[in-house]
Amino acid sequence: MSLITEPLFLDKTGRQIADELHKNNTLLELLAGDKISALPTDIKAVQRLVKSGVAQEVLHIGDQLMIPWSDKSINKEYTMPMDIVSFEEVTLKDGTTTPGMVLQSHYATPYGIPFDEDEALYYAEAELPAGTYNFTLDTSWGKAQPGTYQFTLAQPVPKEGQISGLRLFPDTEIAKWTVSTYKNGATAEAIETVPVTAGTEGATLGVLKKEGTEQLNSSHKVAYGYNRWSQSAIRQWLNSSEQNWWKSQNKFDRIPATNADKPGFMSGFSAEFLSCIQPVKITTALNTVIDDGSLEATYDKFFLPSLEQMYIKPQTSGEGSYWDYWKHASERTTPMEWRPAIYQSLITYALENPTSAQNVSLRSAYRSNGYNAWSVNSSGYAYNGSSYHALRCAPACVIC
Repeated sequence: MSLITEPLFLDKTGRQIADELHKNNTLLELLAGDKISALPTDIKAVQRLVKSGVAQEVLHIGDQLMIPWSDKSINKEYTMPMDIVSFEEVTLKDGTTTPGMVLQSHYATPYGIPFDEDEALYYAEAELPAGTYNFTLDTSWGKAQPGTYQFTLAQPVPKEGQISGLRLFPDTEIAKWTVSTYKNGATAEAIETVPVTAGTEGATLGVLKKEGTEQLNSSHKVAYGYNRWSQSAIRQWLNSSEQNWWKSQNKFDRIPATNADKPGFMSGFSAEFLSCIQPVKITTALNTVIDDGSLEATYDKFFLPSLEQMYIKPQTSGEGSYWDYWKHASERTTPMEWRPAIYQSLITYALENPTSAQNVSLRSAYRSNGYNAWSVNSSGYAYNGSSYHALRCAPACVIC
């Protein structure tokens, strides 16, 4: 791998820059070596190379750009090595295509953000008075048995408020079930928390189904969160510079219980670096259980890689071409398999402690349910787990 830490490029057009570099035998020897002690801090020069379509003549897959990033929550400065993982044409919001150089953080972020918090059971279109209410579970799921369940609220749920709770209810004895009420999805402090018991008393809220209804949310999203990248909390965090980066993506959505107080990921970068990346078209497949399994497009400055881009066997195609970096790292001619297959090349270490292996989130949804998203375990295997888990990530962006 090459490492670039000092300015290499003159203030000329990309083609002129490349030509001059190719004339410089000493520099060419450095570029071809296993280790370069100096790399361009002039990110604008790198952008000019990319825009001119000649970046791959100068830079290589596996080279690193050393980008300053600050954890604003603790005012700690880091140097974030960004691996060059691919050179490819990318699509911008206006529909045009342009040459792009894909960068991915070599290390995992210093803390985790849930892919998506477990969501609310019920959304109050109008104030819901205090009293007893019930809902019906239509099928057995783990420890949860079909039947009707009730709870009694001592206080009303305000308009646009939520009834939440029931996290992990398929894994929990019914005697331990509770629900909590909230002013809205962005409020972490509950109005009240009450027990849930078997029974049919009170007004009926509806039927809790895996696909959801107009009245009640999907049971999958209530229990474990939602695996849809476009509505995910982690996508919002990655693409925000704001302190209060979370916004509801649907009426049942809830603010993450973990690290929602951390400022948006982009707040840690310089304005100059952020000016060199643009929102590009990212395609992600939906699950086939509560969604329709189709491909969905978003436009993101920062994004998580898909299985396909990581050169891991995908569940479906269309989430991007594999990145050369990961194919080379795997030393395979076919994509890496899922758990239990283990690959040392997949292990990602912590930015703040490069000897500490971390679980990291991918953006691919597990297609057979509405709540699992794919991840890479700290041991080096691909697996799918519940969206509410606050995993770290190694995000990507595109200089273009």
